[in-house]
Amino acid sequence: MSTPTPGNLPAAPTIPLSDDLQAAYFDLYNKLVNEWECNSDATAREAIGPQRDNIRDLLGKDTMYKFSQDTAVFAALQVQFNSTNSGLKTLQTQINATASHFQTAADILNAIDKVFGLLGVS
Repeated sequence: MSTPTPGNLPAAPTIPLSDDLQAAYFDLYNKLVNEWECNSDATAREAIGPQRDNIRDLLGKDTMYKFSQDTAVFAALQVQFNSTNSGLKTLQTQINATASHFQTAADILNAIDKVFGLLGVS
């Protein structure tokens, strides 16, 4: 699967997120949580922490929208989606540049690729 370039981030998906896309984000979130908890490298933790939090916020907003169907939540979810994927792109670039700092770099990159694949980014 190819990786999107900085100018080639995925378009916002249909909201609420599909079950497959939500599961892909959740899988990526779990991998980032595990790596953050098991990694003592400050550089890796600084890169992982914000992206882990972005995905948690994205999943939370998606759940809120599913229950409320509120336009303000919809708008917040769109902003969160763009912010999250921009951050994931940055993390992906950092991991590619410093893969030796990540024990599970391949798993995280595969999870990012799966998210982007489900979004139709080639």
